[in-house]
Amino acid sequence: MEVCSNVHQIRIDFHVTDQIKRYVYLYLITGRRCCLIDAGVAGCEDSIIAYMGQIGRSPDEIDALFLTHAHPDHIGGASALRRITGCEVYAPEAEREWIEDIGVQFAARPIPNFYPLAGDSVTVDGPVREGSIIRPAEGVTIRVLETAGHSDGSVSYVLEEAGVAFTGDAIPVRDDLPIITDISKSIRSIQKLQALEHVRYCCPAWDQIYEGGGMTEALRRGGALLDKLKQCVLRVEELYPDRTEAEKMEMVKAHMGWKHLASNPLFAASIKACIE
Repeated sequence: MEVCSNVHQIRIDFHVTDQIKRYVYLYLITGRRCCLIDAGVAGCEDSIIAYMGQIGRSPDEIDALFLTHAHPDHIGGASALRRITGCEVYAPEAEREWIEDIGVQFAARPIPNFYPLAGDSVTVDGPVREGSIIRPAEGVTIRVLETAGHSDGSVSYVLEEAGVAFTGDAIPVRDDLPIITDISKSIRSIQKLQALEHVRYCCPAWDQIYEGGGMTEALRRGGALLDKLKQCVLRVEELYPDRTEAEKMEMVKAHMGWKHLASNPLFAASIKACIE
């Protein structure tokens, strides 16, 4: 789907477990050459190539791949895309080790189906940090914002020429279980994104595209959700200190109105992130 001139959204569906179906959005920047924002799960390169064919572009036009963070649904296709296209890979310096050696990531975060989703390790050619400016092709300027919280080193990318912010998983999705490692950092990242100027489109990995005032509302809502979750978790901890972690998680889900949702295996860690 075309977001605006020279920016396209590609949806990749996958399963975390047999019961938990997810999706992730990748973004293709086109011009004289092409760039990708995130790489989806392992095997999704065929979907990317098929979409490029539909709009009259070829994978050998991809010069750069920008990874917002190291989680499997964002890096899974990176190794194959690098092999097929020869592109440069840019990624957060803080998560470089998890991308270049996915075994290190699995040891720290052993989610179900990790290796089928994450694919293979890939070398990071350009480690990025807050304020990095990358110009991978003529007419393409990418500015980096550190937006940690969902993961320890998550970044967002701003395509300056088009006023498009690619925010990865930095913004919680309405009516879904937020996955975070540090709620204070996540709230600060929301505030940083709220301070952006001259951004016309917000392109998340989990959610719909927001334009203009829609981005303002999505960020306000995301910040409010995180604050509500933190207060809920602290209240449950105060009232039920002797309950098991599983019981506390179900209480939080019930209080937040999420009892109908399947439990993501990482949600327990998100609850801990509200306390520590």
